[in-house]
Amino acid sequence: MPTRTRPAKLVAPVATAALVLASLTGCNAMDPNQGGDTTCGDYMEMPPEDQREVITTFLDEKGQSDPAGMEVTLTQESAKLYCGTVGQASDPIRNIDTG
Repeated sequence: MPTRTRPAKLVAPVATAALVLASLTGCNAMDPNQGGDTTCGDYMEMPPEDQREVITTFLDEKGQSDPAGMEVTLTQESAKLYCGTVGQASDPIRNIDTG
């Protein structure tokens, strides 16, 4: 009988660890701010303040860690223009550089 209780005692900690890991992974998966990997479809559905955060992250990915406010605004509008014209819903916004 002791061999049966030992695995049962391990189930709870293992299950708890799995739940914690799943919840942490799930939170990251729900983060809409994927920088330049954000799709046009997702970007166009975001409120302007979320779009601004995405663009700031995108510019940081490009090495511009502290972009000026006007640069963020212009890039934000460029992404809207790209996504609203030639960009497809599945295209990442980073394509505004090569678009």
